[in-house]
Amino acid sequence: MGTRSLTRVIRKWEDDFGDKRREPFTTMYRQMDGYLEGHGQELAEFLSQFTIVNGMKLNETRKIANGIDCLAAQMFAHFKDGPGHIYCMHPSAQDCGEEYIYEIEKDGEDILITVYDTWNSKEIFHGTPQKLLEETSVLS
Repeated sequence: MGTRSLTRVIRKWEDDFGDKRREPFTTMYRQMDGYLEGHGQELAEFLSQFTIVNGMKLNETRKIANGIDCLAAQMFAHFKDGPGHIYCMHPSAQDCGEEYIYEIEKDGEDILITVYDTWNSKEIFHGTPQKLLEETSVLS
């Protein structure tokens, strides 16, 4: 039996009343290797390459995503290499047997990852992809 995980991409905005809102707009289900040293490390390696921009310039040389929506699409393209293993789920999917939930969001200029251990009902990581890579290299 694999270590299942969900990866939620979070959209943040301010509503008409000025309240800050956040909600998942897509969720990726991974059938196995969902633990920090597996999916966590692979996700951090993928995300650490990106700068999220709002509009693209001609001759752009950085690895960019044109907003968080574009980053989500590139994430699915990166991880999905054939049938099975990776699935696109409803944004609020839960109770899929997942041991870990990863949340990705843009905070200012940074991409942040929060990781929850669902079996122990606690947050086990919050920070940048680079910080997660540092932590998973210690665990490996």
